[in-house]
Amino acid sequence: KKMCTKQVSSIGRISWTTCIFLLLFCNAVCNGFIASIPSELFSPKLTVGQRQPNFIPFISKRRPDGTPLIILRASESEDQETSSDDDEKFSFGQRIESTKTGIVGLFAGGIALAPFSAVHDIFLGGDEIRNGVAQWEFDTDMGSIEAALFAIVYRYCVRKDANPMLNMGVIGAFILVRVLSKIQVSTSCLAAPLTCGAPLGYFNYNMLNQAFLTGIESVALFGGAAYAMDFCFNKKLISKFP
Repeated sequence: KKMCTKQVSSIGRISWTTCIFLLLFCNAVCNGFIASIPSELFSPKLTVGQRQPNFIPFISKRRPDGTPLIILRASESEDQETSSDDDEKFSFGQRIESTKTGIVGLFAGGIALAPFSAVHDIFLGGDEIRNGVAQWEFDTDMGSIEAALFAIVYRYCVRKDANPMLNMGVIGAFILVRVLSKIQVSTSCLAAPLTCGAPLGYFNYNMLNQAFLTGIESVALFGGAAYAMDFCFNKKLISKFP
């Protein structure tokens, strides 16, 4: 009994250590990808009462009739201000915030997913899941990593906008991708074109049942991570991406 307890605890330590290592690696990849996006995509639109950019006219060339062609360009101070804003967005402090975001998503998503995944894999798995406890541990570990990546993307997407539909859109996209990727085709299905039987032809009852159970898991996983992120935003524990 003591040997089994030590083995289970060691497996748990290895699993969480692997999750944290993968989280840090994925965070570095995400930061590198975001930094490669042109800064113009992150430039906020001007609102009422906001200072307009300063422009300096200069003559680049003349028209065929001899009249000067005047073109406006931004002033050097405006260029410097834009450059400083870009530096702030991708500073070391923002990388720290992304790491904190990933850790919050890792634990919040894993804790929210664990009970729902246990019911699915251990009690409702049927013949499709033969080793329910091991599958539950694997699904919980992988779900924690998915939640960590979701939290990082969620912070970059939501930013300082007050549009609740944007929040729901990000959550819904992750839920849909996870549900569709975890459906397994039944052995009774025929290929080219795919025909699985009642009730929809393409999806049979077994596949719809998989989608339903995985959908509940995904709502708990990404919904729990999003709730934890919003809580940290409100408590100023994590800053939103500017």
